[in-house]
Amino acid sequence: MLGALNLLSVIGICAVAAFLLWEMRLDATRRTEISSRSVVQVLSRDIARNIEMYDLSLRAVVDGMKRSEVMQALPELRQMILFDRATSAAGFANLLVLDRDGDVIANSQTLGPVSFNASDREYFRYFANRADDGLHISTPIVSRLSGRPVLIMSRRLSNSDGIFAGVVVGGIELDYIRNLFATADADHLGTVTLYGPKGTIVMRDPFDLDRLGISVAQTPSYQRMLAAKSGSFIGPAMLGEGDRHFVFAQIGDYPLQLSTSVTPAQVYSDWLGKALGLGGVVVSLCGTTVVLIWMFGRELSRRKRSEQVTATLNVELEQMATTDALTGLANRRRFDEVLAREWRRSVRTQQPLSLILLDADHFKGFNDTYGHQKGDAALKLIARSIEAATDPAHDIACRIGGEEFAVILPETDAAGAEIVADRIREAVSGWKEPHAANPHGVLTVSGGLAQIPQVRAADTAALIAIADRALYQAKARGRNQIRVAGEREAGLRTVAGTQNTALRS
Repeated sequence: MLGALNLLSVIGICAVAAFLLWEMRLDATRRTEISSRSVVQVLSRDIARNIEMYDLSLRAVVDGMKRSEVMQALPELRQMILFDRATSAAGFANLLVLDRDGDVIANSQTLGPVSFNASDREYFRYFANRADDGLHISTPIVSRLSGRPVLIMSRRLSNSDGIFAGVVVGGIELDYIRNLFATADADHLGTVTLYGPKGTIVMRDPFDLDRLGISVAQTPSYQRMLAAKSGSFIGPAMLGEGDRHFVFAQIGDYPLQLSTSVTPAQVYSDWLGKALGLGGVVVSLCGTTVVLIWMFGRELSRRKRSEQVTATLNVELEQMATTDALTGLANRRRFDEVLAREWRRSVRTQQPLSLILLDADHFKGFNDTYGHQKGDAALKLIARSIEAATDPAHDIACRIGGEEFAVILPETDAAGAEIVADRIREAVSGWKEPHAANPHGVLTVSGGLAQIPQVRAADTAALIAIADRALYQAKARGRNQIRVAGEREAGLRTVAGTQNTALRS
């Protein structure tokens, strides 16, 4: 009793320590996620606001180009009407108006002519080939005017009849987005990444020029981000090895996603130090207690060891003698013993006794097709199906041959036994184990059922023979079915007095 109490104390200390460590770990995860969500929300809002503001400038140019009086105004006045001051703000690239050939016809930065043609650019080809009046965001490119990388935004110009008339194009410089990342103080949150159309990396912090422009569209983690506007999950890194804790959000209704990704080592770095300290103290205390318990119980263990070994050997020998080694069901010896005992009890108490014989259909073909190792697995599957459909407290499930099984059901009439047999048959076929040699296409069993006093049987051998004939009928009639002996042979039923006479003779 003293040893048990000491052991419970050790378990209690370990449980409390484990609970505290787990709570500390969850708290570290929560803090990281809260910080990540805050950064993602702030950056998403700032980037969306800048895009929206710049898009207003693009719309103003599109609307202005549709008015004839604007196009007929003096160049200086037209410049003031088309381009507001937002287009000259820091971080915004030149806003250009391109005609249907891709040549620049207006520029937000100067009144002079600009020798520039953008007919080969993706955004120009996009609008030239489709009637889309919405905002189009392209993957980042290097501006031919400034030489700096830019996230391109553009809108379509159309004539009054809807024919393509050109493109209004501008963009946000990537250095400006990089500065936004820096002001958000995201260094302690692992990696912060802005993804553009088709999963292209637009900006990344910590900054890595070699990673910009790489597409991660096919990675599982990016696909999960696309499936929802915002959220968090743990998944494989898009670049690099190992798992990451992602917190992500889509930026407005634009084809842009922003995420933070943190490695488990970063999330749990502080927690790990505390866990090691607390764990060391707990282990020391528990170790001392365990040593004392061990010294106390060693003498008792020596005394009981020989008794336990003997008892274990006896149990193992008994199990080996009555258990089928492959399936774990009772073997033929156990079957014969139990059936004889239940037979005598049924005769004495006049209670019904049912016997089910089961056989795997076309099992030789199964072994020939899939091999004996697969055949052994199929026999185990059948055994598990039998166990699932029977009550181990009252029913006895046995393997009596290669692919032959039997179930003894004391105090069970034919109707109840038939239900059990059908459950076994349905359970086996329900596994959908492929069986090419079986016309049913899957592993199935057939069964024969015999029940006294419904059938005449002078002894257990006769009862087995009757059940076996019913099994043969099930095989002959297409397999994967249960046949009940004597169910259509009313003349074979016996009254109690006649049966008693037959059993005693």
